[in-house]
Parts: sequence; structure tokens; C-alpha cells
Amino acid sequence: MRRKATAALALVFVLAGCAAPLMYPADDSQQGELKLPGDWSGYEWIDENLREGKSADDLRYKNETAGDGAAFVPKKMNNSTLPENENRRELIKYGQTLFANTSGEIPNMTGSSRMSCAHCHGGGSAPTTQGMVGQDIDMIPLVGTAAGYPEWTGRTSRMRDTRQRIQGCFLRSMNTEPENIPEYDSREIQAMESYLVWLAKGTPMQKVPYWRHIRKPEGDEQVPVPNINPVRGAKLYLENCASCHGKDGQGKKGQYPPLWGPESYNDGAGMGRVYTSAGFIREAMPYGSPHQLTNWRDVQDIAGYVNAHKRPHLDRQNKDWSKDGPPDEAVYYDRVQERFGYDINPMSKKLIAAGLPIGTQPISKSDIPDNVDRYDEPMRNVSVNTDLPTNRSDYHPYENSGNATNGTANDTQSDVDAAFVRDEPAWTRSDRTS
Repeated sequence: MRRKATAALALVFVLAGCAAPLMYPADDSQQGELKLPGDWSGYEWIDENLREGKSADDLRYKNETAGDGAAFVPKKMNNSTLPENENRRELIKYGQTLFANTSGEIPNMTGSSRMSCAHCHGGGSAPTTQGMVGQDIDMIPLVGTAAGYPEWTGRTSRMRDTRQRIQGCFLRSMNTEPENIPEYDSREIQAMESYLVWLAKGTPMQKVPYWRHIRKPEGDEQVPVPNINPVRGAKLYLENCASCHGKDGQGKKGQYPPLWGPESYNDGAGMGRVYTSAGFIREAMPYGSPHQLTNWRDVQDIAGYVNAHKRPHLDRQNKDWSKDGPPDEAVYYDRVQERFGYDINPMSKKLIAAGLPIGTQPISKSDIPDNVDRYDEPMRNVSVNTDLPTNRSDYHPYENSGNATNGTANDTQSDVDAAFVRDEPAWTRSDRTS
């Protein structure tokens, strides 16, 4: 009996000895393409060199095949690319629909009847759009985006995941009232997240493909906020943007979005920051034929013009960047205005001084002052009619009421220009209708 037990015990050791090499190979060279977990700090760019030096100047990061580590290859939505699970398939399809025509699909969950995610991310349901939403490299593509979450956001001083990021876009870019934003576990938010994950297939976590993120002006490219010239920007806007977005900035319903006014993004949105919007203009506009406006000065002046106008106010805006304060480019924020010595949006002040409207009235070439270069200079010491509403109150229509506090409604442009030179009060013209 004891002999059998010893034999059995010996057999166990023999089997164990034989099995071990099969389960734990002696070769520890760690062969394989991916070494997991990764040991880089924070996130890591794929083909970061495309966003530096001459490559960045030439917008090579907007070329689908420029990368060595990744290539931008839009995919189609069909049985071979969708997951087998029927519920997930339906969520992805619904998410694509919501991204393509947001306000049309869920009007009760958006604050604008004119805005859609596709206006920034490309694709969509409008007749002028190209490809599937989120897969246009010249816009703000969503390919690979989900792999970068969760992430830290300094604006609200917290970590946020993909769903929270989507909700933030509803709050700011879609100007949705907080009580109407789709809930975190709603079918709508799950669907939009599912679509983003579908577009991120194959992207390693915390790896950032070279086409992600708007490149903002840096160093010598950056015009200091007080020196941005929205009056010159108005001239450039008429030449390059008005054919789609209109002389009044209200776009074309069903095709191009309004850039300011009650149906546009609110003053807490990312596009309300001048360097962010300048980078977007440089990379994406004009839609369908981008990379025509590549001069950094030009796009910053256009961005200054667009963000000189009135738009809806975000009630929680004063809570943003509570620790360090908002960045200089956030011209709609009171703290930025005070930082530069203004009591209104510095871009708005220059338009008012030039006799240009900050509401939704259309402008024409004849409205632009002859000498736009004078508006390159800061205007903190120039007085204008501050009775006009700014970001300190909710949006309401621009009023041609002639209620300037130090003049009449019929002040001529020469009067305004002269006041600018003399550092005396200047007033907005209220007789401008075209």
C-alpha cells in the first residue's frame, strides 16, 4: 500500500514537471508587437513628428497616408465591420445617426435647431457633406478619439470619460439647457459612445493618432489677444466665409451652421476661444476645399470677428477654470476681459468702435472702414457704448434703438474713427441694415 502511494506521488511530480514547461515557456524574450502594459507617461502621440516644424506648417497631419505608425483609413458600416451582438449593432447605427443630424433627430435634447455634431466633425446628413460623420480628416475626426478617455480637463478640474465628454458638447456646443441634456445612461449617450468606440477600433489606449486635436497657434504664430483685429477679420470673412455662412453669420439651414446669434454655440464652448477657432478655420475651412486660409494672422483675425458677436450665455461659465482662471483666448469670459483691462469682450469693443454690428445684422464690403490696420492696437482706453448686451447677460437680439449714452443714432463712421484717434467715446452705428 505504501509502495503504491509512493508511486502515485512520484507520478504526480512527473506530470507536474512535464506540464510546467508547456504553461510557462522558458523563453522569456517577450516576443510580440505590443508590450503590455505600456510604460509611457500620460498619453503618447503616433507620428508626432507630423505636428512639428515644417510638417505642421504644411498641414501634413491632415494627410491620410503621411504617417509611419498609423494611416487614416475611413471604413464603411456593414455586416463585416459591425459587432455580432445585435444590441451593440443597433446602438452604433443609432449613434451614427445622432452624430450626423443631432438637432433633427433629438430636438428636445438640443438648444439649437440648427446645430449638429457633424458641423465640427464632418460627414452628416446635409447635401454638401462628404463621407460618414467623424471620418473626415480635414475636420475634427473622431477616429481614435475614444482611446484617449478618460482624460483630465482643466476647464472643470476633473477626470471625464467619453459619455461625460459627449454631455459637455450638448451643454456647450449644442447650447442645451442642463435639464434637457441626455442622461448619462440614456440610450442616446450610450449610442453616441458606441459609435465613438466603433471608430476607435484598433487604437491602443492613451495613444493619440497624429490627426487628433486642433493645432493652435504657438510662439511667434500667436497674436496676443488685445492685438487680434476683428475689423480686418470682417473683411476676410466677407471674402472667404460669407458665401456659406452668410453676411449675417447665420449660415444656410440644412447645410451650413450659424456662427453666432441665438442658434449658435454658447459662450462656454470651445469654438468661443479665438486660438481654438483659428486653428479649426486653418485646418478645415472652407468646407470641402480646406487649407486655403493658412496664414496664422488671417485666421486669428477671422476668429476674432466671429467671436466678437453675441451668442447664448452659459450660466455655469464663471465656474470654468476655477483654479487657474480661463486661458487668454477665452474672450467671452469676464475674468479674461478684466485681465486685459476691458469691461466687455475686447473683440466686440473693436467692432463697435468700427461701427460694425455685434448681432445678426448682415454687413457688406462698404461697411468696413478704409483703415483697418488701426484696430491692430489694443482698445482698453477707448470708450464705446457699453449699453449693448455682452456676455454678461443672456442673448437677446441686437437692437438698433439709437440709445447711445453719449451721442445720437446717426453718428457717422468718420465720427467713430475720429473718436478712436482722439481716445474719446465712440458709438455704434444703428442705421446699418445691409
